[in-house]
Amino acid sequence: MLVVPDGAAGAEVAEAARAAGSGTRLAVVPGGARRRDSVAAGLAAVRGAEHVLVHDTARPLLSAALVGRVLAAARAEGAAVPALAIADALVRGAEGRVADEVPRQALFAVQTPQGFRTELLREAHRQAPLDWDAADDGALVRALGHPVALVEGEAENVKVTWAGDLARAEAMLAAREERTAMSSRVGIGWDVHPLVAGRVFRLAGVEVGAEFGPAGHSDGDPLAHAVADALLGAAALGDIGRLFPDTDPRWAGLPGLELLRRTRQHLAGHGFLPVQVDAVLVVDAPKIAPHSQAIRSALADALGLRDEAVSVKGKRTEGLGGLAGGKGVACHAVATVIRNA
Repeated sequence: MLVVPDGAAGAEVAEAARAAGSGTRLAVVPGGARRRDSVAAGLAAVRGAEHVLVHDTARPLLSAALVGRVLAAARAEGAAVPALAIADALVRGAEGRVADEVPRQALFAVQTPQGFRTELLREAHRQAPLDWDAADDGALVRALGHPVALVEGEAENVKVTWAGDLARAEAMLAAREERTAMSSRVGIGWDVHPLVAGRVFRLAGVEVGAEFGPAGHSDGDPLAHAVADALLGAAALGDIGRLFPDTDPRWAGLPGLELLRRTRQHLAGHGFLPVQVDAVLVVDAPKIAPHSQAIRSALADALGLRDEAVSVKGKRTEGLGGLAGGKGVACHAVATVIRNA
């Protein structure tokens, strides 16, 4: 759900939609003059969600771990907000001088995203006085008499308010990107199959020919196999022969897309995420180009990637080698993964 404040330019809306990702179900909802008006507009557009998260786009550096903590607490308690303990000494001032100290032990700086049971937040909005623009949605829920759980926030989840905040956020983002680059790993994969009559030819689950196709213990999908091997190699987790041995009847006829999904789950279980794939198919027939976009999209979907993170190309043998004349198909793949820290 993306709520856009009144008056936002069309380019701003388009950029926000692009940033949300191709795999995200996105509804762009015009917001209102106040924070609570914008949230109410978003709530009105939500259908079938048991829980919702409300996040300020002024906090661009939230992490998946923070989202997970807030959502888990919202499911358990009905309402939850992330917060940080106050580290600095606090005082009240009067006429340019310190008037008195403020005990900080029970004080917290509240952040977003804030999580709620959807119907609870709707009811809080319905019952709140119309002239009250609450500081956040947690305040609306507390006014309803419902407790709100505190969840550990994150120091990097900064709110960009002043010019100095923007510079600070940019520095944090650059440091994060550098850490990600340092944690990235690259693997290569290769697969080859003879082509035989009576087998359907599929690449990442997309049918590209029906008269002849790759022979194999599974469905013989060379693209899926090469990409899976590249991903496993990048994470140093062996190969598909170890993960899906052809001596195990469970994997007989295993579709290439399912093999990729299971490989992705195996990577996640060891703390890795795929981020990019490039593959080259070597085959004389059928032609790959007419199906390349469908193959690319299917491969991206199976790996949880955007289409632009996946490249698939077809090359002919030019009459050279054992694959010439339609005798077989081979695939070379390169994949990049990162540690899901």
